[in-house]
This record gives sequence, structure tokens and C-alpha cells, in this order.
Amino acid sequence: MDVRELRYFLAVARCGSFSRAAQQLNITQPALSRQLKKLEEELGVTLFIRSHQGVELTESGALLMPQAESHIFQLQETVTMLRGQREQFIGQVLLGLAPTSGLLLAPRLLERFRARWPIAALVLREGISSSLQEWLLDRRLDIAVLHNPPPLDGIMLWPVITERMVLVQSPSAASTFKWGNSITISELERLPLVLPSLPHSNRRLIEQAASQHGVSLNVLNEVDSVPLLRSLVKQGFGSTIMTYAGVAQDVERGELVAVPIDRPPLMSTVSIAMPREARSNWLVLETARMLRGVIAEVVKRGEWPGARIASEGDTVEFS
Repeated sequence: MDVRELRYFLAVARCGSFSRAAQQLNITQPALSRQLKKLEEELGVTLFIRSHQGVELTESGALLMPQAESHIFQLQETVTMLRGQREQFIGQVLLGLAPTSGLLLAPRLLERFRARWPIAALVLREGISSSLQEWLLDRRLDIAVLHNPPPLDGIMLWPVITERMVLVQSPSAASTFKWGNSITISELERLPLVLPSLPHSNRRLIEQAASQHGVSLNVLNEVDSVPLLRSLVKQGFGSTIMTYAGVAQDVERGELVAVPIDRPPLMSTVSIAMPREARSNWLVLETARMLRGVIAEVVKRGEWPGARIASEGDTVEFS
């Protein structure tokens, strides 16, 4: 297997057609077909499903594609380094972030992106997870950081961290209920709650846990904005449930009280999400890797309160 065969393979995969790829590569279609047949024989797998409409990648082809992209890029990078030049990338990556995670991640990610690809653009869009999911499905985003995402057709998910959910109250409300070190899910039934509306990811997670334990929640108001939600809780309109990172500074200032939910703990998962076809876009894939590194660094430095890195068994490697 040589670099030329990999280049030919990528051209066919991207064009979805042997004839268009041959035209792009400026070779004859029979010559291209021979090279790809040789590659399939060397690997012992079928890479394409051929039809009158064109070609589609097999599962083996889909596995080979990002590896071929990476191999060719590394070779180009080595040649560039030896020539004393710096590879430049022109393009953009559209990244969606939720409000809380965006504040934690955006500055560091932007700094690293600009340093590595100074003439490329990283476009940031903020929204709640349900909106980010919709934008991903509509291909209005290349990458998104999602909280508690459901399985999404055509979207790859990589769990990166888990967070423990907490009950959040004003100090006066907390003194009235006199909780211990934690609260059970069944005890939530006693409380007037202010929660995000469905299909907000946190609300979906809370409702699922309540249903599993036969708990009927007393939701007085629905508010999707995290700052407004915190403000209403501080003013005594009710209690809420969110991750500790969303209220850590308020708790430190004594403006709110956070009590872990236990027996069982209520856990939130944060995932990086990308459309499957984004694997063929090297800049998007590398930005996702960079994002994962930034998340891990933020957590390890204690800057994402209450979060822990997902275990190796939970994490699907980028490939």
C-alpha cells in the first residue's frame, strides 16, 4: 500500500464516483479502478459498494478513510517541516457550545486554534443542547459540545466528562428544609421546582430519573436561561436542579446552596458530537481532538467544578 493508492482511495470516497475522481486526478477511469482493486486485494477487504448511481464506502472503507487522511497529512507536514515552511489551512469550523461550557472552553480553544491555524476561522455558536442537536442534524454545525444527548441519526458521540447533578436552593430555603450532606431523588417530590422546559437536556435527564423512581415533580415554572434560573432561585421562586459547574461561583459567594443528589446519584454526561461525514474533513477532526484536549485540561486543573474525565471504557476514540 503506497501513498498514491491512498490518494486515489480518498478521491473516490469524496467524489462518490470513479469517473469524477478520475477526472479530478487526471487519469483514466480503468487505471483508477485497477489501483483501487489492487488496494482492496492488499488489504483483503472491500472498500466500496459500486452501483449505477456511484459508489458508497463499506464499513472497512469508512474505517480506512480517516486513517488515510491522517497518514497523508502527516507525510505532508513532514515534507513541509523539512523544507522549513509552515503548513497553512484556509477554511472554517462551526462549533456549538452551551452557555456554561462555552464560558469554560471558548477562550482557551480560540487561543490554541488561532496559534495553530492563523488563517482558518473558528466560528462559535451558543445554544442549549437541544438547539445544538438540531443544528448538527441540519449540518449548521461541524462540532458541538452536548449535555446528555440522546442517540442521533448520523451523529457520532464521544462522552468526555461526567458531572454530578445537585439540588440548588437559596440559603433561606436550604435552612428551612435542613438537608444533610445529600438528598435522594424521592425527596425532590417535596420541593417547588423551577426547571428548564422540555426538550432541554437537563429536564429530560431529571424527568427520566423521577419516572424511574416513581417521583412526581412539582414544577412551578419553566425557564431555559441559566442566568435567569439562578436569579429566580436566589429570589425564592423555588429550587432547581443542575450541574455544580453552573452554580459554583454563586455557592462560593454564599448566594446559593448546592446539595448533591444521591441514592442514586444523578449524573450528567458531556459529549463531543460530529456528523459522520465530518470524518473526511481534516480540520474539523483536528479541531475536535483539540477540543477534547482542552476539556481534559480544564477538568484536571479544577476549572470545571464537579466534573471528572469519562473512563476509557466510556470514551470512543476519534478515528
